[in-house]
Amino acid sequence: MEQARALRPRSGAAPFAADEVFFSRTDGRGVIRSFNDVFLRIADYAPGDLIGAPHRIIRHPDMPKGVFHLMWEGIKAGHPIGAYVKNRARDGLHYWVFALVTPVEDGYLSVRIKPSSDLMPVIEQEYASLLAAEAGGLSPEASARRICERLRALGFPNYAAFQTEALLREMRSRRALLGQPPERDLDALHRMVVDLRKVRGELADLQHVLHGANLLTANMRIVAAKLSEGRRTISEIARSYGVMLSDVQSHVSGFSSLERGEGPHATCGEERGLFLLCAARLMDGVRADFATRAVALDGVDRDRESRILSEVAETYARDAEGAMTAVLDQARALRRNVEYLRRLIVGLSTVRIACRVESGMLSHRSAGLETIIGRIDALQDTIGSGLERIDTACGAALSALRDWHALVPRGVAAAA
Repeated sequence: MEQARALRPRSGAAPFAADEVFFSRTDGRGVIRSFNDVFLRIADYAPGDLIGAPHRIIRHPDMPKGVFHLMWEGIKAGHPIGAYVKNRARDGLHYWVFALVTPVEDGYLSVRIKPSSDLMPVIEQEYASLLAAEAGGLSPEASARRICERLRALGFPNYAAFQTEALLREMRSRRALLGQPPERDLDALHRMVVDLRKVRGELADLQHVLHGANLLTANMRIVAAKLSEGRRTISEIARSYGVMLSDVQSHVSGFSSLERGEGPHATCGEERGLFLLCAARLMDGVRADFATRAVALDGVDRDRESRILSEVAETYARDAEGAMTAVLDQARALRRNVEYLRRLIVGLSTVRIACRVESGMLSHRSAGLETIIGRIDALQDTIGSGLERIDTACGAALSALRDWHALVPRGVAAAA
């Protein structure tokens, strides 16, 4: 320890290499119960200083309280959480980490790696802005809400989506720094996540368009009632269009497998699968690293910690397998649903054509009916374009899923 301290700078960042990984475990109150030797060296503490100490002993004043509010909200709900955290060592040096926090027996396990991805400059800027707002009176809860607002502005639906992206990027960057090849299976899954996010966006837009279409059928009935001829036929066409439109609306609303849910920690199948797979890989590395570092630490039961690390790694791998099995089922259902939606929309187009034909057969032109038909034409074009984009994104997602499946024939948690 004394030799390590002699190599530390007097100010700035504590020495922390990209190939290092460290962990600490606390009880439910946040009291430190165990750790590895890398944590001791980076944080500049002796074992006796940390055992029984509150984990906030390493908290840095530059950290916004809103980040911890979000973290604890998720952790207490039983979710594993990934977060960027700036910590302070005993000698005043700082060190940034990307932490994976997992609920374990009687407490929490926090595994940390050195962040090096292109997200770090963004994080530092956002945290500085939050810290200034909190200094001005922003509460931790309001600060947490602001984080979620900023994440949406940056293109992430919620915090769960962000932590998945962040964990993947940090693992990619770390492997690149260590000269290791990319994990192509995780890259394939990431492509699927991005493509399915596009599908969700297009479906939301389509729902909005379809909701406004109800007014068209109502107006068509009103115009039909005023016609001196063709009233019954146009009314029946309006009724048929309304029924088919309702079927389309119900089907689009029924894409339940793609629902994310509400709240910052709500996730969807493919994002959850990707996060769990990344976590399983990281935990497997921590377990292997701890097994090879035969360093005895006062107050730390190596056998117990090895068992806990193994159990967490195995749980992540098992949960990842279950999540990806569900994603495979979801993908198959998605393609079927898109094909059925296409058939429903073809039916809508048929009714539209019938309406135009009947309008052309009227001896007296109805300006109101022509206007409605024009709007229906525009609606069909909008729906058709949206469906094409949905189909393209869906096809890309399924292609990425097939690529992933080909890379992991022996099980979803296997190494690429």
